[in-house]
Amino acid sequence: MWSEVNMVDVLHKWAHLLGTLIHSRFSRSASAARDDLGEVAALSQLLAMLLVAGLSPHQALMHARVEREEFFANKPPTPLAFLADVWRLGIDLGAPLKDILVSLSHALAHASRNSREARSQLAGPQAATKLVMILPGIAIVGGMAAGYNPLAFLLFQPVGWFLLVVAAGLMWLAHTWSASLVATAEHTTWANGMPTEVMAMALRSGASLRHARQCAQEIANDYLTDHVELEQCDEFMELSTRTGVALSDLLHAHAELLRDRARSTSHEAIERLGVKLMIPLGVCVLPAFIAVGVLPLVASVISSTTLY
Repeated sequence: MWSEVNMVDVLHKWAHLLGTLIHSRFSRSASAARDDLGEVAALSQLLAMLLVAGLSPHQALMHARVEREEFFANKPPTPLAFLADVWRLGIDLGAPLKDILVSLSHALAHASRNSREARSQLAGPQAATKLVMILPGIAIVGGMAAGYNPLAFLLFQPVGWFLLVVAAGLMWLAHTWSASLVATAEHTTWANGMPTEVMAMALRSGASLRHARQCAQEIANDYLTDHVELEQCDEFMELSTRTGVALSDLLHAHAELLRDRARSTSHEAIERLGVKLMIPLGVCVLPAFIAVGVLPLVASVISSTTLY
């Protein structure tokens, strides 16, 4: 039979492991996404400023300390790959890159901020989960101090093993469920409006309408999940033909509208996230606490009580 000191040590390690399980996946994924988006947003803004200052595209990349081979080796659908694609396309067309780089920078900066806010919303449920999972250890230690042995029930009884498996399954479900909620809220369609913006850029550079539409098609294929935006571009093409309004201006204004809608949608998702994250806590974490903190203590009390 284990000593009380060994049992307490096992409880401490078990609680730490559960806390790590809940925290590690969320913090790594959110941090990585946030850093990537923020870095590409900063790079896009820097390149735009260097171009405005009069530097050539080659000089801008050099002063931004961008390795050309690595820069153009990126594959879609990452933000850095989009920046490289737009850069390459702008050079081929001889188009001014400043405006689209600034638009991309703003879209990515918002996506990065969206990721940070999602992590902030997750902090409360994470803390509550850690607190709840510490309580079983306190209950077990308290039961041992009162002369009972709930830990032995958990470790050496088939029913105790079953409760441990159930608790572990519930905790896994809780962190998977929460991760899905966070990922959904973090997901910001930063590429919304970018095919339309690319088409406007191509038209301003003097490209034919067909070529500009083809550029937008390529960007949409790589970075969007549907072609609704391209259908809207076609509608603006017809409107421009009927009214004589400059198509590039219509497309640029529509791209701004699409980005504003994406920002509003992501902001609403973040506001709802704090409430949604409490559902896994109540449905999964609290039952797991009962399974390993309450039921073993009750069972050990009952088994230690002599009925006359």
